[in-house]
Amino acid sequence: MNSVKQSASERVLIDDRPHIAFVFTQMWRLIVVMLVAWGGFRWLSMLTGQSVYLQLSWVPLVILCVRFIFGWIDWIARRHVLTESSILVTSGILRRVRVELPLRRVQHTILVRPVGEQVMGLGSIGVTTAGTGSIDLVWRGVEHPERVLGTIRAQVDRMSAQGPGKHITPVIGIVGGIGSGKSTVARVFEELGCVISDSDACVRELLLSDPVKAQLHEWWGERVFASDGSIDRSRVAQIVFESNEERRRLEGYIHPLVHTQRHELIRRARENGASGVIVDAPLLFEAGVDSECDAIVFVDTPREIRLSRVKSTRGWDESELDRRENAQMGLEEKRNRSDYIVSNTGMPDELHGRVARVLASIQKDLRQRQPHD
Repeated sequence: MNSVKQSASERVLIDDRPHIAFVFTQMWRLIVVMLVAWGGFRWLSMLTGQSVYLQLSWVPLVILCVRFIFGWIDWIARRHVLTESSILVTSGILRRVRVELPLRRVQHTILVRPVGEQVMGLGSIGVTTAGTGSIDLVWRGVEHPERVLGTIRAQVDRMSAQGPGKHITPVIGIVGGIGSGKSTVARVFEELGCVISDSDACVRELLLSDPVKAQLHEWWGERVFASDGSIDRSRVAQIVFESNEERRRLEGYIHPLVHTQRHELIRRARENGASGVIVDAPLLFEAGVDSECDAIVFVDTPREIRLSRVKSTRGWDESELDRRENAQMGLEEKRNRSDYIVSNTGMPDELHGRVARVLASIQKDLRQRQPHD
């Protein structure tokens, strides 16, 4: 990813990389050590008259060249971006890393000036968010660091001055076919500052609780328990798959518990200023969870890609995929009932841009719907 994509409606205040001197500030100790080693080998060569030391004196210089090339590539890979609502950094050579924080969640900004950067007139800016107790994001090798820090703090203050009533934390439901990559799309939303409400994970946690175990034991006895005393989910699935009555009974008991946990998560997310809450529920429409959402996103993935995924990850063949999907609401109906569509064809960089644009559109639409003072 050569550049950072931002929503067209969001103004970019800073978009640059560290100063080129960053390459040297990261390796100044190595430079000192290698120059001392180079001088030591040259001195030994003159002292002993042995050419082997003269040949060895090239080793420190080669090490410095290799380290410089690595540092230069690392410098090219780094980007510092500040927009009207977020701050982010991208880095990494073999593995790209992107860290983005909504400005409304920023609690502290600090300026650190190690010896190497101080000599070069540079500095590093660290950002922490509420509740972490550690530095979440760092801009390294910043030129004119005091001025840049002032710009960041001014933008953070502007976001804070808008007040909690101006901030939008939409609840966004995700739907799509089996194997469409809904969880992948949810993780991209999470990278953009959203919080995920994973219904499957919530159910797994509930099945570990004593009250739920007691209720299932009352209904179905020991047959739904594994040898270690935990609930055997496959046996529960078999029972509810074979009987609509048992399925409705289980859903009538579990869904209210999931609903309570989801609403608590939404409340905390809004208090913390999250960009949104992503509801990843397998039967979102069927269970009526869509009524709790501000917007629904349909993950559109070609059937051949979905079939390939379930074959490799779940061992299903085409008939099994059809059987499972036929037991759910049709894909066309899901698509028609959704507010937004995100195409997931397996290109991570493109997917990130698509999801970012959808999130910005949802927030903008909800903001426009709010009554003006």
